[in-house]
Amino acid sequence: MSAELVTLTIDGRTARVPKGTLLVDAAKSVGINIPVFCSHEKLDPAGVCRMCLVEVEGARKLTTACTEPAREGMVVHTDTPQVSEARKSVLEFLLINHPLDCPVCDKGGECDLQDLTFAYGPSTSRLVDGKLHKPKAADLGPFIVLDEERCILCRRCTRFDAQVAQERTLVVGERAHDALITTAEGVSYDSVFSGNTIELCPVGALTSRIYRFRARPWDLTRVDAVCHGCPVGCHVQLHFRSNVRGVRLDRVASRPFEPLDDGWLCDRGRFNYGFVQSPDRLRQPMVRPQGAPRGKLVPATWEEALQRVALQLKATLESQGPRAVGAVGGGRLTNEEAFLLQKLMRQVLGSGNVDHRVAGEAAASLDAAPGRVTDLDEAAVILVVDAHPGQSAPVVDLRIRRAAARRNAQLTTLGPVEPELPVPHRALRVRPGETAPALERLARLLAAAGAAGGDVGEEAAVAAEMRARDGMLAVVWDGRDAAAGRALAAVLAAWRGLGREARLLVIGDQVNSRGAEAMGLRPDLLPGYRSVDDPAARHALASRWAREVPEGGLPTGRMLEQAASGQMGVLYLVGANLAETYPDRSLVDRALASDTFVVAQDLFLTETARLADVVLPAAPFTAREGHLTNLEGRVQPVGRRSTDAPAGTGADALTDGEIFQRLSRRVQAEPLFRTGQELAWEIQELAPARDGFVGALPERLLAAVARPAESRPGAELQDGRLRVVVLPALHGGGGTARFDRAYAERRPLRVEILLHPEDARRLAVVDGDAVEVETSDGPVRLRARMSRRVAPGTAAVGRGIPGLPWNRLTAASGMRIHRRLLEEVG
Repeated sequence: MSAELVTLTIDGRTARVPKGTLLVDAAKSVGINIPVFCSHEKLDPAGVCRMCLVEVEGARKLTTACTEPAREGMVVHTDTPQVSEARKSVLEFLLINHPLDCPVCDKGGECDLQDLTFAYGPSTSRLVDGKLHKPKAADLGPFIVLDEERCILCRRCTRFDAQVAQERTLVVGERAHDALITTAEGVSYDSVFSGNTIELCPVGALTSRIYRFRARPWDLTRVDAVCHGCPVGCHVQLHFRSNVRGVRLDRVASRPFEPLDDGWLCDRGRFNYGFVQSPDRLRQPMVRPQGAPRGKLVPATWEEALQRVALQLKATLESQGPRAVGAVGGGRLTNEEAFLLQKLMRQVLGSGNVDHRVAGEAAASLDAAPGRVTDLDEAAVILVVDAHPGQSAPVVDLRIRRAAARRNAQLTTLGPVEPELPVPHRALRVRPGETAPALERLARLLAAAGAAGGDVGEEAAVAAEMRARDGMLAVVWDGRDAAAGRALAAVLAAWRGLGREARLLVIGDQVNSRGAEAMGLRPDLLPGYRSVDDPAARHALASRWAREVPEGGLPTGRMLEQAASGQMGVLYLVGANLAETYPDRSLVDRALASDTFVVAQDLFLTETARLADVVLPAAPFTAREGHLTNLEGRVQPVGRRSTDAPAGTGADALTDGEIFQRLSRRVQAEPLFRTGQELAWEIQELAPARDGFVGALPERLLAAVARPAESRPGAELQDGRLRVVVLPALHGGGGTARFDRAYAERRPLRVEILLHPEDARRLAVVDGDAVEVETSDGPVRLRARMSRRVAPGTAAVGRGIPGLPWNRLTAASGMRIHRRLLEEVG
């Protein structure tokens, strides 16, 4: 039903807006800009700065336009002598103690106080006394520096923290002229979303520790792009600066896109960009000399490196056949690059051994009930299954928080470890491997007319609460357990059986998991989510490529097993640091130590690349063109390349697509494509995006997912009494974070294992104890932390944390945990 409209007059212009619209927004609708400091479209009205004062006919005094709703017949004046004098007085008051830092202030050139002073402020100062001085560089958090002298107490930052992030860490302390922005109880402002306060701040009070004093706004070239930090794909703007030393990426800012990020960024997306120009980046190819031990690499030319790879590929095809060649492509590849990798393998090399699943996930999508991020804004019930969106998809987490806190949506989490959520929710904790049975019981309870048979317990209570809500069900799942995915489909079907809408969001393990899946970078899928076992699909692709399409190949785990046993001739790893990402480190070690010829194509010399036979340096995201597909299936351009601001990729680094092209020419003397337009047409034909969205994995194919591609349920500790689960770590080093020194040193991560207090008591471990976990691969030393977020019988460790070899704890190898005081553990 459309909203009731009201008509009012603003400066002689007629405005017709929905009832309840604030005057400041009603004025914008007719082209009138009312100056503000405290007001922001994403925050609740505050009316604390008084800059937006206007005259309303019939009112006895000036009115704040940011708090006054439009009413029928209102007559408003925004540019009268009384209004102008009020604005001038407000600005004069704000400037009394404001420092004259403009020449060195990071906000200079994009400062609201500067702009509004020029437009509305006094031309001279009447101040004769000295200004009040306060601390100029107070540490507010890992990435935020507060200049208390510049703060005008608009409270945008504290309102964001309370209303959007729902954390309530930032507060206004003291009173009168001693008032300042600080944190509750003096703790560090350690929020995942802290960087948003920098953009919200209308002055230079909150500044980025990384960007501080680095550039002026007019020195920056701006390029629209998509964030490469997680599967959400937030819209960002990259700020490059050119000087005699070259071009640097100096800042990342938000580029509001309402259907996805709502204008907010997490701290990883905002601050983890220094790796682009890291001195540790690979700049030229490297090869292992003939007869040298693994780990011995020497520089080489592109010609030498590619020729060696091509010769080895040809030799393997001739001696062992195409099934002895395999490729694993990580999630940083664009859609186009993922498509080209699987085409290189299937068309040129004749091998179906392709996969993108470097961390053991089962699926990046499911067609049971494809959802959108905005569904969380409408859902009456939200169910988070085995997922930790605050660590793996923070902007999704932000919408979940808002739904629970602002709309009173029923929020339930289900899994071995309860996600960290600062809003009311119910947590169903189950042991690893028991998620699917719990979901099956929930589906039966939802489908029943009521809690039949006297059902009691938490699941019955959750089902009753869900049935009491008349609205959409939104499910967020991590996509790692195929059995849980099939059970989820039953839950969604049961909800639809009640005559209500249901939606599903799958948070993949990698940035472009969904795109790689859609492009056919899986052994069981061809481009466009067609099964490799479908003869008609294979025939259609064979006609397009003029070559027979191979049958289904091996998933990542099986390729590693083949390599470890000496049956894999060539293993091509593209952005796949399996030593850090695959759940079974022992298997990876055996594969890399075998006689298999390993080619590693990456930005850095990772643990995996160090043991390769050939290392090919790839360019970072700032040098690439193409598209990424986010967790919704939304296809988005990664950003146009700026000829004025090349990304400083290094003379010898090539994009992944260009490397695939060069390899193809050396193996078959033909390129994979001739023009970018030809490639775009081929992708649109084979993996079409309709209305900007790709399809999703059919549920029938999820049932056939081959192990060991999907995640193992967890390894046992102490004769089966504890099972280990691995948690995502947003600031972990599994991706680019560890190679960005400025970012990593501000986000130190703890090397720890989470235990339920009951289990800790049984093991005679207290909080903070140093413990040693014995595995068949050797001891792992950790710090024990007690947490009731963990289900009894479960131990949890973080993924991608330097010094924490999590994938040595996830191979079932008979581990034991000991209480043991160590001198230094994390």
